[in-house]
Amino acid sequence: MTDEESNKECSINRRTILKSTGAASGAAFVGASFSGVGAAQGHGGPCHKDFECDEGGTYVKFEFVIETDEDGNTTDCYFEEETDTGLVEITDWDSKDGEECEPVSVEWEADGYVATTVMAFGGNDCDTVGDPGTGYTSGLENNGGNTAAISNLQFCLEETPFPECPFYGTSREDPTSIVSISYDPDADEITETVVGDIPDDFDNSNYPNGLAFDDDNDVWYFAEENGVLKTMNEDGALGIETYGVITPGDEPVAGATFHDGLYYYIPNGGDELWTADISSGSVSSSTFAGLNWSDIGLGDLAVDEDEMLYVSTTSSNIGSIFFSVDLNDTSDQQLIVQDNAGSTEFATGKQLAFENDTLWAHAAGGGQWYTVDLTDGTLSDPVATTREYTDLASCGEAEWEVEE
Repeated sequence: MTDEESNKECSINRRTILKSTGAASGAAFVGASFSGVGAAQGHGGPCHKDFECDEGGTYVKFEFVIETDEDGNTTDCYFEEETDTGLVEITDWDSKDGEECEPVSVEWEADGYVATTVMAFGGNDCDTVGDPGTGYTSGLENNGGNTAAISNLQFCLEETPFPECPFYGTSREDPTSIVSISYDPDADEITETVVGDIPDDFDNSNYPNGLAFDDDNDVWYFAEENGVLKTMNEDGALGIETYGVITPGDEPVAGATFHDGLYYYIPNGGDELWTADISSGSVSSSTFAGLNWSDIGLGDLAVDEDEMLYVSTTSSNIGSIFFSVDLNDTSDQQLIVQDNAGSTEFATGKQLAFENDTLWAHAAGGGQWYTVDLTDGTLSDPVATTREYTDLASCGEAEWEVEE
């Protein structure tokens, strides 16, 4: 029997198992049917029965499933996770030329995680690849030395050191830029990419400030030192629109966030939470809630999925503080921590942005990034260091068109 005939017979047997057992149990039987011959060492590393992750790694396994009808005709084929973690999504795969269900390349996403190792099995061979990024192309061989299709994939995952969902920050450079900051799993590094420049006529390097991002409409909000609100990308091509002054007495806006159609901010040095609305085509601003503290200097604001607003300040009538306001019941305001020493232990004075339910803090002076414990305002050890950003907007995937 030739190698090609042997591989074909193996493929037919696999389909017969799937036909008699159904897709769900068939996935398990596919792995079992190969495990006896696959237990030996493949040319690329340890074979699939012996593969395991180092301590601290998360193990994920996918089987390639082929569904057939009662006549043995293929009706569907796909990768199905056997480990039931939900951490990896197979987003695309390509089959051998002329074949319907013989995958030789695979792409995936693992939000919040990065694959440190992937092991592929097929054709009685195993191939182990370190730091694969987000894709794998078959390095498997059958007995004849030809490329073998992938029967199963096994992953070792680690949490990414920084979110893949991009944060946005205003840089200190002149002109100030809005910058996208995110982890690139393929390059295994944090990337900082300029979205667009903001014309800045002010000498203060901390302005423009008050950055916020409307994820539903791909619009960035920011404010100039004189309290004038502006937006970028309402036209879908990174154009800038100018609105009126949104603070009483032309106070600056030194931190802001966007939630449920409104731009939330605290006029610097004030004691009130305000909102601005541009949905009518012009801006209207109003007081949303009085605050339990006064002389508030920011700092930044960020709101979570439960509509809890968190505020970091550089100053207030009782010193630098980190507090919360329930947007559904503004009488519920909690002082989380007071830090008059200005230490790096707490979130006071930091730039804030949420990624899912994790609050991240950034030091505008120094560029360090931390995660925040919302119960007591303490910071993690530094997770990363980037350029310095004078304000942050919570993460979101933006789209825009570049004019030719």
